[in-house]
Amino acid sequence: MNSFLFENNNFKIFSWEHFISVLIFTLVGIGLIWYGSGLTTEEKKRKLLLYFTFGIFLAQLGKVAILLSIGEFDITKDLPFHLCNVAPIILWLAYYLRSRVLWGVILLWIMAGTFQANFTPTLHQSFPHFEWFRYWIIHVWLIISILYGVIVLGYRMKAFDILRSLLFLNVFAIIIYPINNLLGANYLFLVAKPESKTMFDLLGDWPWYILQLEFVALLLFSVLYLPFYFYGKMNAKKA
Repeated sequence: MNSFLFENNNFKIFSWEHFISVLIFTLVGIGLIWYGSGLTTEEKKRKLLLYFTFGIFLAQLGKVAILLSIGEFDITKDLPFHLCNVAPIILWLAYYLRSRVLWGVILLWIMAGTFQANFTPTLHQSFPHFEWFRYWIIHVWLIISILYGVIVLGYRMKAFDILRSLLFLNVFAIIIYPINNLLGANYLFLVAKPESKTMFDLLGDWPWYILQLEFVALLLFSVLYLPFYFYGKMNAKKA
C-alpha cells in the first residue's frame, strides 16, 4: 500500500518502463475499439464509450481523493485545471450530450496536447504508484476515446472546429491565468515551462512561448484536420 500511495520519483523518460507503459495501455484501448466495433447497435456502442470515458474521469477524481486522504493535496498542483485533467469530463459530456461542438473542440485539445504527453511525459512516479496509473489512463485512453468516436461511431471533424477550439482554449487560459496568480500555481503552464523535458524546451522564454504556442496550436489543429478533409474529398468523389 505504501508503494501505491507514496512518492518514489523513479520514473525516467525514454526508459523501458516508459515504452512498456504506453504499449500496455494502448493495447487495452485497441481491444476496446475492437470490441465496440463488434457491438450490434449504435446505442450499445455509445453506452460502452460512456462507461469508458466516465472511468477516465473517475481516475482523475481519484487522484484528488487519495491526496486529500493522505494529507498531500496541493492546491497549486492538484486541481484539475491542466488540459489533460479537465478533458475527461468535457469528453464524457460531449458523448453524453451528443454535442458536435464540444466533441470537435475536445478532439483537437486531446490530440494536440495529450498525444505529445505520451512521448515527453511529465510523470515522476513509477509503477505501482497511483499517479502512474492515473497518468497513463488519462493520456493514453483519452486518445483511444477520440479514436473510438471516429472509428466506431463515425464522428467527423469539420474545418470550423479549428477556430472554435482555439477560441475555447484562449477563453480557458484567460480564466485560469488569474487563478494561477491567486494560488501561486502554474496550471496550463501559463506562468512557467514544465520542469520536465517537453516540447516547451524548443520555445522561447516566458511570455513569448505562450504566443508561440498559439501558432503551434493552429498548425497542429490544421494538420489534425487534414485526414478528415481528404476523407471527405474521397467520399465526395465516390458519390
